[in-house]
Amino acid sequence: MTMGLLVDVRRIFDNVSEIWILLDGDGKVLLTSKHLAKFSHLVNPPIVEGGHLHDSIPETWRTLAQNVLETLRDSSTPSVLEASCTDDAGKEIHFEIKCTGIRGDAGKLQQIFIEARDVTPQKIFERKITIVAREYQSVIENANAVIIGTDARGYITEWNEMAQQVTGYSKNESYIRRLSDFLAEESRDGFSEAVNRVLTDEVVTNYESIIRASDERRVTLLINATPRTSAIGEVVGILFIGQDITELSAYRQSLEKKVRERTEALKSALENEKKLVEVKDRFVSMASHEFRSPISYIHRNIGAIKDNIDTLSSEDVRNRLTKIQSQAEHLTSLLEDVLTMGKTGATNTRIKANLRRVDLKEFFNRIIDEVQTNTQQTHVIELDFPDAGLHIESDENLLRNIFVNLLTNAIKFSPGQDRVHLHVGSCDKHVVCKVRDYGLGIEEKDLPRIFEPFHRGGNVAKIKGTGLGLPIVKKAVDTLGGEVMVESQLGNGTMFTIKLNLHNS
Repeated sequence: MTMGLLVDVRRIFDNVSEIWILLDGDGKVLLTSKHLAKFSHLVNPPIVEGGHLHDSIPETWRTLAQNVLETLRDSSTPSVLEASCTDDAGKEIHFEIKCTGIRGDAGKLQQIFIEARDVTPQKIFERKITIVAREYQSVIENANAVIIGTDARGYITEWNEMAQQVTGYSKNESYIRRLSDFLAEESRDGFSEAVNRVLTDEVVTNYESIIRASDERRVTLLINATPRTSAIGEVVGILFIGQDITELSAYRQSLEKKVRERTEALKSALENEKKLVEVKDRFVSMASHEFRSPISYIHRNIGAIKDNIDTLSSEDVRNRLTKIQSQAEHLTSLLEDVLTMGKTGATNTRIKANLRRVDLKEFFNRIIDEVQTNTQQTHVIELDFPDAGLHIESDENLLRNIFVNLLTNAIKFSPGQDRVHLHVGSCDKHVVCKVRDYGLGIEEKDLPRIFEPFHRGGNVAKIKGTGLGLPIVKKAVDTLGGEVMVESQLGNGTMFTIKLNLHNS
């Protein structure tokens, strides 16, 4: 290369900001950049034109330099390497060095063009980034919270120590799986929806999800999910930060359960209070009518006998006394019904059954005789009792309450008829009794309320009654562990079916 050409090369490359050196094929310095002077203090002796580069290279670089030279002789590919040195003040300076071989027509290496770029600021930045990344990773690893990272497909990329403690799964066990694989079945749909929101660059906060731990425990996490974005703003993953709220969640659920239970209890108490008020109103209405009428009748007849004792025949007195006795018996029956309901209240409180062996045939014969006598023999009670030796273990007083009320009602609500039917039979371990009348029947709207105290059907308002008979029946049947069923058709009568256990414990 002629001197004039070298001058032209220098003029061209002096406009380049990087340091450059032109060597011949043996390493002799032909030209140097004007910018080399800034770093002359880093090499000793200084690099000068006409000198040999090998003489100015630090001892620690010489083996590397020799390898680069041999590589350039054998290959046309440039060599790029990094090197660093320390100045007198102890400051470390980093260079990126590119060596390019220049060959002649015969392919022989004739010159070597060396470019050196000061990359110290870049290296400092990279080092800071590395430190920040290491600190960031340390924060994630040692955080007092579950931290899990996933890529955009849901595969786990980060799994910190707390995640391992809470779930029992190690990093190696988690890295080959999707996060959704660890979720309880009921959490998967909601989790999928939350992930889709995050992948649209939305932050999801305070989301609860249940994870199945390695020992099958159910762990509840309160999660915040944040999108991870690339340099161009594309969402490439999700960072989940969660707190284990399993105990808190269980406590909250316990509180919610107690609130529900107490709310239901309060609601039930209010309903009972409402029922009691309704019962009280019905009782007052019933008492004002049902008790006043017989008392007034008794009072009038006693007054009539007293005022006319001298003129009344013994037959008139006997008739009036018989009617007074009938009204007194009616009052006694009313009081017995009220007292029976009073023992159990208007709610679901049960009375205690006094169990003993009862001969049903003999029992029903007595009950039929009693009811027919009390109703002045207006109806015949036809008894169908195929099993004469049938016995039951039960409370005779409760049985009397049941069947006296049912048979009396059957007769009372069958005006214009002359008979009712009572069928008694056994089926498996039960006694089944059916009381059938052919009277007024029960309106459909009244059927759901027939066992409420003091409730009376709209079509029987003109017939005397307290509305306590059927509630007494229901209480007695429930106490004996039985069932009561009713079938009725308006104008065609009613049938009550009582199913009782043959043997009670």
